[in-house]
Amino acid sequence: MKYGYLGPKGTFSHSAADFFAKNEETVPFSSIYKVLSAVDGGKIDCGVVPVENSTEGSINATLDTLIFDFNLKMTAQLNMPIAESLVVKEGTAFEDIKRVLSHPQPIAQCSHYLRENLPWAETITVSSTTEAMKQVSESSEPIAAIGNKISAPMYGLKVLRESIQDDKRNFTQFALVSKKEDSKPGENTKTTVAFSVANEPGSLFMILGIFSIYDVNMVKIISRPMRNRPEEYVFFVELENKNAKDIEDSLTMVKRKTSFFKVLGTYNLYDLR
Repeated sequence: MKYGYLGPKGTFSHSAADFFAKNEETVPFSSIYKVLSAVDGGKIDCGVVPVENSTEGSINATLDTLIFDFNLKMTAQLNMPIAESLVVKEGTAFEDIKRVLSHPQPIAQCSHYLRENLPWAETITVSSTTEAMKQVSESSEPIAAIGNKISAPMYGLKVLRESIQDDKRNFTQFALVSKKEDSKPGENTKTTVAFSVANEPGSLFMILGIFSIYDVNMVKIISRPMRNRPEEYVFFVELENKNAKDIEDSLTMVKRKTSFFKVLGTYNLYDLR
């Protein structure tokens, strides 16, 4: 089995891929689209992609690619704690740091810490947390990176401060995606669907009423713009599974009442928090 993930090595996505892969092969890709394209094309068996961060919200690149580009299934979800670390070269003092480099997400997750503790340091966004560490390792200036502390030894760096994220409960949801669906509705599972409705008063209310009638709990609802159809939206909805028959019946009704409908998967949940 081959598991693809948003690389490079040493990122939190890599850690999530290792969780699912155990001792099987993991393969880094440069974008979420390339991970999912490789699954769709059969180059890898599964992909591990971020869906949402508890601080910064949904990962729109994942949602849009799953909804519009490929017919893939979410087969598992992992809630992984995200503890960001400030990483420097040996000998760099905290007060001498001139710039802090990282991917935009970690910088946003640590924005309060940076304002309060490093107000003099410039923040610079790069393509990944490990790219930030690479640049720190190659620089002769006193600069720092924010990222996963397990990556620091890969670049000969040391952790200067641990757990600097603003929300200590910060976590990211990762989805395991494949071409085949493994799970069926049951305890400790969710079902995710995407749909759009007519741009008319009460259209969305009618759909939400169907879930209410069947006693199906919506855990999450997110709207995304419909491609090539201005001012129309697709709703990405996570449903909590308690009764398989209620889920099946409610989705049958929803499909009849929507202009676009897609089941993105029924999957087991794993929580490392």
